[in-house]
Amino acid sequence: MIRRYGQLCTVAYSAGAINSTGEIAKELGFTKVMIVTDKQVEALGHSQKSIDSLKKANIETVIFNGVEMDAPDYTVEAGGNMAKKEHVDGIIGVGGGSVLDTAKGIACFTANEITVSDMIHHAPMKNPPVKFVLIPTTSGTGSECTFVAVITDTKNHEKVGCFSVPSFSILDPELTLSLPKDITVYTGMDAFSHCTESLTSMQPNPHSDLLAYDAIERIVNWLPVAYKEPGNYEARDNLALASNFAGKSFNDSTVHVGHAIAHSFGANFHIPHGIGCALVTPTVIELTAPKFPEKIKKVAKIMGIIVDSEDGVVIGKTVADSVRKFMKSLNIPSCKELGLKKEDVLNCTDYVLSEPLRNFAGVPVTDEMVPKLLEKIYDTYQ
Repeated sequence: MIRRYGQLCTVAYSAGAINSTGEIAKELGFTKVMIVTDKQVEALGHSQKSIDSLKKANIETVIFNGVEMDAPDYTVEAGGNMAKKEHVDGIIGVGGGSVLDTAKGIACFTANEITVSDMIHHAPMKNPPVKFVLIPTTSGTGSECTFVAVITDTKNHEKVGCFSVPSFSILDPELTLSLPKDITVYTGMDAFSHCTESLTSMQPNPHSDLLAYDAIERIVNWLPVAYKEPGNYEARDNLALASNFAGKSFNDSTVHVGHAIAHSFGANFHIPHGIGCALVTPTVIELTAPKFPEKIKKVAKIMGIIVDSEDGVVIGKTVADSVRKFMKSLNIPSCKELGLKKEDVLNCTDYVLSEPLRNFAGVPVTDEMVPKLLEKIYDTYQ
């Protein structure tokens, strides 16, 4: 089967790269932009850096700081209505994954006469999104370089993908130096899950694999450093690249059942997406290793694990247990520690069954398998 891979948008990368926002906006022809962010990022001064750069380039700005966790549909609508009212010709998202996803949704909504509900449920859109630039302040989602935004449908309590390709992205590791330990860890494990699912999807390709292996190595080596030394720039630099590379990796290959389950955890329990991704990753590795033993054995080698077996089951369990140990060293909470009972987790079954992503795993995930996977996630990480 023919596989495709590519590069969606140009990335400007370096310490202080955010100060080039005005120059990049000028290249894209912006005359008036809306900064999309949240109040926390705004308080840290990150969005102001973009505004200052835009002012130097004589580009008018308005700010929408109403983004909430998990990018609910009503914030997309509010931001989009503001963008239409202000007649902006560009969107710039500055923040974590929820901000970037919201900015993507706003860019689509602003360019079209359509409801947010219809938009996220893939109704035809006449126009491409308003041009937009994404500037991440966390190292996890890779959303600055992917074609999909994950928006929460608050009526149906589900996370839905909206297709929206960035015009440009700015990767500035300095913006992540202020991240607290817990968010550093959760976002790092989000990127890790992107890699392991990209490697084991039903449509992998060598470009995606190369990026995934590189990102895993950076995460394994540098996430513990950033956890212990939040101000370590070298660690932040490597994690920013890992997140970006992981996003590019799954952009062409895709994530699968792990993210279907993580989305169900987010929709039902409102836990950070990175925690959900971390919790599911070891079980997904065990599920897919028999089909992809060489790939998972290479992950083992990157993690410094010796596996004296060619048996995919053995390889999968060895690597999964090592990932669980890695997670414990970073104080990632278990389902129990999050206050969840096993029946709560099993109640996610219907959501996972209806999530299209589960069908993109490199191994078939039958209806009967889903509750067993959920039970294993609960039981094997305590």
